[in-house]
Amino acid sequence: MTRRPAWSTVLVVALVFVATGSVLAEPRLFELALKDGRLPESQRLLRVRQGDEVTLKWTTDQPFTLHVHGYDLEAKLVPQTPVELRFTARATGRFPLEIHGPGTERTVGHLEVHPR
Repeated sequence: MTRRPAWSTVLVVALVFVATGSVLAEPRLFELALKDGRLPESQRLLRVRQGDEVTLKWTTDQPFTLHVHGYDLEAKLVPQTPVELRFTARATGRFPLEIHGPGTERTVGHLEVHPR
C-alpha cells in the first residue's frame, strides 16, 4: 500500500477550504435613499457575511459626506446623483454609517458583518 506524503493531504484540504470560502461569498447590493438626512427604517441595518462583495448605492436629497466607520470609506453625496461604495466585507462586527453636513453629524444606520 502506498501512502501519500502528509503535506499533500494538507495542501488538498487547504485548497478545498479556500475554494469553498470564495464560492460562499456573495455580491450584495443595497440601494439606500437618504431623505432629509435619514434612511427609511427598513434600510437602517445592513447585514452581510464576511467575504461578501458589498455595494452601497446611495442617493440623497441634500449634500452630505458619508463615512463607513471601521472600513474607513468616505464618499461625497450630491443630490440626485447616485454614488456607489464597493468593498469586500473583511472585518466582522457592527459599523456605523454616519453622515456629515452643514449642521449635521449623525449615524443613519449600521453595517453588520457576520463571520462566515
